[in-house]
Amino acid sequence: MNTQITSKNSTLQFTVSKKQVHKNKTLKTGVLYRKIETSVTSSLVFHKNFPNLSFKSIDFDIIKNAYLNDNLIIKNNIKKLSDTEIILQITVSKEEKKQEIICKALFGYHLQKAS
Repeated sequence: MNTQITSKNSTLQFTVSKKQVHKNKTLKTGVLYRKIETSVTSSLVFHKNFPNLSFKSIDFDIIKNAYLNDNLIIKNNIKKLSDTEIILQITVSKEEKKQEIICKALFGYHLQKAS
């Protein structure tokens, strides 16, 4: 499995391997979720108040299947940043000319005041 993280951990790219698919060669949902979670966590580490973040909510929408040997790109962007919360918007797309989106997600975190 090839994984590379670029541009301050807002993008993660990987190729779907044989161990990550079902018998019908579709990517396992749990694998996709863990890859997204890793990308989000990597991005949040750069936030100055990272130790004070607590998980709030998630919205996870799989639009299409990914298959064995697909090259996938996970991008996350800050949708909302305030004194009380951070919401990251995530898109997963196939690495093709048109970058077909296969999954969208939102991860929300409360920002707790340091004690």
